[in-house]
Amino acid sequence: MGKGTAMQNSSQQNTLNYRLSFLALSALLLSSVWQTASANNTVRIGALVSGQVSKLYVDNGQQVKKGDKLVDIDAQRYQAKKALLQSQLKVAQLQFDDAQIEYDQALDLYDRTVTSKRSFDAAKLQYELAKAGLEKAKAELQHHLAWQKYVYIKAPIDGTVTKVFIAPGTTVFKENEPLIELKP
Repeated sequence: MGKGTAMQNSSQQNTLNYRLSFLALSALLLSSVWQTASANNTVRIGALVSGQVSKLYVDNGQQVKKGDKLVDIDAQRYQAKKALLQSQLKVAQLQFDDAQIEYDQALDLYDRTVTSKRSFDAAKLQYELAKAGLEKAKAELQHHLAWQKYVYIKAPIDGTVTKVFIAPGTTVFKENEPLIELKP
C-alpha cells in the first residue's frame, strides 16, 4: 500500500469520525432541546373577543383546576346583544304563532272550498317564512351564546399559572393575545 493510499484512508477515517461525532452531538443537542421543550410545556390562553378585563381571578404561581374561572372580559356588549337576540327570538315566535293560526284557518277554509287555492298558498307561504324566521332567530341566539366562553375565560386544564400578562382594566384588542400562561 502506498503513502497516498494510506493518507487517503486516514482522511476518509477522519471524515467518518467527524461525521459520527457530528451526528452524536446533533442527537445529544436534539435530545436536550426536546427535554427542554417538554419541561417547558405551557398553555397560553387568549381571548377571541375584544374588551376590557373586568375581573382577574388568578395570580402567578396559583394552582388551578380545569374549569376554574381565570378572567372575565367586560360583558356589557355581550349581554346587550344577548338581550337583543332574545327579544328578536320572542318576536319571531309570536310571528310564527300568528302565521300558524292563519295557515290553519286557510287550510280549513280551503278544505271546505270556501276560499281559493291562492289564499291558501299565501297563508302557507307566510307560515313557512315565519317558521324560517323563528329557526334563524334561534340559531343566531345559539351562535351568540357559544361566544360566552370567550367572555368568561376558564382554565382548559389543571395546572399552575406561570404568567399573567394582564391586569384588571387592560384592554384586550388582538385575537388570541396571550392573557395567561399555564403549565400542566
